[in-house]
Amino acid sequence: MKETISTKLSDYLSYPFLIPKINIDFNIGEDKVSVDTSMFIKAKSEQSSKLILNGFEIELLSVSIDGNELDSKEYNLSDQSLVINKPPISEFVLNIKSRINPFNNTSLEGLYLSSGMLATQCEAEGFRRICFHPDRPDVLSKYTVRIESDKNIYPILLSNGNKIYSGELKSNFDRHEIIWEDPFPKPSYLFALVAGKLNEVSDNYISNSGKSIDIKLYVEEGDQKYTKHAISSLKKAMRWDEEKYQLEYDLDEYKIVAVRHFNMGAMENKGLNIFNSKLVLADSKTSTDDELERIESVIAHEYFHNWTGNRITCRDWFQLSLKEGLTVFRDQSFTADLHNKGLKRIEDVSFLRNFQFAEDKGPTSHAVKPKEYIAIDNFYTTTIYEKGAELIRMLALLLGKDKFFRGIKLYIKTFDGTAATTEDFINSIIKGAYLDYKNCPFDVAKFLNWYYKSGTPKVYINQSWDSKNSILNVSFEQEIDSGKTNEDIEMIIPILYSCYSRKNEFKPIVEDKLFILDKNIKNLKINTKPGEKEAPVLSIFRGFSAPVVWECDLSIEDYLFLFLNDNDYFSRWDAGQFLMRTIIKSRICNKVNYSLEDRYINAIKKIIQSLVIKDPFFLAKLLEIPGLAELECLFEKVDPIKIYKGSLNFKVLIAKEIQQELRKISQYLLVNINHEWPKGKGERKLLGTIWSYLTLANDRNVQKICINSISHSSMTIARGALEALKPLDSHETEEASNLFFNLWKENPVVLDSWFAYEASRPSKKGIDVIENLLSHSKFDWKAPNAIRAVLGGFSKNIELFHSLDGKGYLFMADKLIEVDKINPITASRMVKIFSNWKTYVDKNKEGMYTSILKINNANISPNTREVVELILK
Repeated sequence: MKETISTKLSDYLSYPFLIPKINIDFNIGEDKVSVDTSMFIKAKSEQSSKLILNGFEIELLSVSIDGNELDSKEYNLSDQSLVINKPPISEFVLNIKSRINPFNNTSLEGLYLSSGMLATQCEAEGFRRICFHPDRPDVLSKYTVRIESDKNIYPILLSNGNKIYSGELKSNFDRHEIIWEDPFPKPSYLFALVAGKLNEVSDNYISNSGKSIDIKLYVEEGDQKYTKHAISSLKKAMRWDEEKYQLEYDLDEYKIVAVRHFNMGAMENKGLNIFNSKLVLADSKTSTDDELERIESVIAHEYFHNWTGNRITCRDWFQLSLKEGLTVFRDQSFTADLHNKGLKRIEDVSFLRNFQFAEDKGPTSHAVKPKEYIAIDNFYTTTIYEKGAELIRMLALLLGKDKFFRGIKLYIKTFDGTAATTEDFINSIIKGAYLDYKNCPFDVAKFLNWYYKSGTPKVYINQSWDSKNSILNVSFEQEIDSGKTNEDIEMIIPILYSCYSRKNEFKPIVEDKLFILDKNIKNLKINTKPGEKEAPVLSIFRGFSAPVVWECDLSIEDYLFLFLNDNDYFSRWDAGQFLMRTIIKSRICNKVNYSLEDRYINAIKKIIQSLVIKDPFFLAKLLEIPGLAELECLFEKVDPIKIYKGSLNFKVLIAKEIQQELRKISQYLLVNINHEWPKGKGERKLLGTIWSYLTLANDRNVQKICINSISHSSMTIARGALEALKPLDSHETEEASNLFFNLWKENPVVLDSWFAYEASRPSKKGIDVIENLLSHSKFDWKAPNAIRAVLGGFSKNIELFHSLDGKGYLFMADKLIEVDKINPITASRMVKIFSNWKTYVDKNKEGMYTSILKINNANISPNTREVVELILK
């Protein structure tokens, strides 16, 4: 077992050399690629320093400085690096000739083969698989790239920047060459190259200043018809960024390539985005409404990186959230502006609670700005992305819109073309907003604790009512629990609140006031209407104003009031979620509160009447059951099967009580939905939700409708029908699944959803189902999407994965060991499903522990070992 070496933030040193310009020549052969690199290098000081270049699985042919080839004694070569012992102090040109073999590269890092095309993925440390280079984000260079290949095998040759030249080789008419030049300095992780047989789909965008920008999407033959949505999404993002942030695109063309074999969702390489096919190829026939909106969001995310990530990048990987958190905030805001702010907020919070909060409680919990890592690939997490975005959102709320945008403007002006830190960003925002720290209304050092401390803060809220003076006194207490240590740390927690009179539920008597909790204990006095005798209902953390959990002394009557009346989307939804969690927990613990259940059902019936026409999407969200991760948090010892069954039984209860209302709505929606996306999105969402209730109520007619809907022209309807039948393990479920497979078996992007469905649905056939899926003729072991579909789906098959005999855990362990051999990044991310093993009841805990040990004892990659060791600690 190799010793694992951690990288620490405290050890950061600036790279001792500048590399302002790089020329790279790629000559693509039948089984190797020759790489000729010329780096223009200048030492930052006259003090002598070795030139350390990282390189992995590269065949070195020669090294020259200013045209003079070096003797092997003048450099040290290892399997991880090339070190020039005594480089010149003055400016010099370093030329390295080498060869690489992308055709046998299964890691999907560096340069690799995907469906006959060559593609790259260089973030975070993939460039060192292409050529010897510092391969760190604080080394920025201007790149000129020449690519040569057989024009029949690789007719399309792409790289970053603008095209300078292309043509056939005079010495060999079967080969051609192209030269790309990127005029903007960038770090190596943003380098990109694509070569292959691709079809170009072109469009054009005219910026607000009148600049014409060519848009080019490159896809495999037959996929051209699925690109309209991606192009439309890109244009919307370009316009939005100009109007919101006054940021215009800076190159002549914007290129996107769809790649089947890709570890990430997409990559923001300057001027040449490489996308997972699933996040480009889409229309309403092949993708659900949720998937279309996600594609729109991801297209925007990668485009927004042009300024927040590319033009300004991160100094080191500890600053990863500097680019990712800010850009997630930007893409979330973009989606909210295009669709519905309240509903988008609910979706983002639900995701955060079910995934990031769980991460914060587990052994892989880490700060938004971590202090050390072994494999940086393991830090592309919900903490870095989604929690990082929440910090930006809090900052925007604390500062207000105008001041926030003034700060963003100063940040871009100050750090354009450089590699910055989290502190650079915060300092710029505050300075741009207030000119001086002294004018800032909150303690910036306390706000920075959000970046430095892991864990989810918890806020305790208690109320007392002064009826004589009509004042509501509210006390707040904060603490942070990372699952590791309880620390006495003060955070800046913005709390948006309103108050409702119990006599007038339609309008708050105090609306959307901001309270800043900046001490461990702090009190608030809320002056209500004079003469108000009864304590008002407090609506707290409106819009989810801070990424915290809280305990409040609101009564069940208060939650029912808010569920029926609150005018804040999130707070109303959250009240309903609280009530559902309370009922489900009481049922699991055999302490059924029939009175609460009756009141909740009556409230649901009233909400159905008021929202079915007015806001069907919101009604669908209010009917959604809390996620299993949220329900698990309610128990000291987690029994996953018991919780799953308790949740399902609660849904059956509700379905039987409101089935008459739901049937009428279902019949109405079936004939009155507009299927031109995004129109009808709310109705389609509601119809799928209603079907999921009615099938559980054993409505045979609806089950037949679901089978007939599998071939519907809307994928949202088809998948909604499929999902509604999933819990049944019935003949109808089998028939629907077979129909779906036969319809989409030749479309690998859509078929991934079938693999996930089959792996996650209950089945009496047990593990054999999963084994058969992994050996299926349509399953592709090299495609991370396919692996995630089957193994990720299996992990959601609660009764099978968590079977008390431990076979589900052991099966998963075996498969992750196999995945790790070909794709460590995918394996290390998936092994986190074992993270919370200590929280489970003894039988499950023992089975998980045995399986984790099995992975730990195997010959696994540093990526996976880092995660496994954290889980075992």
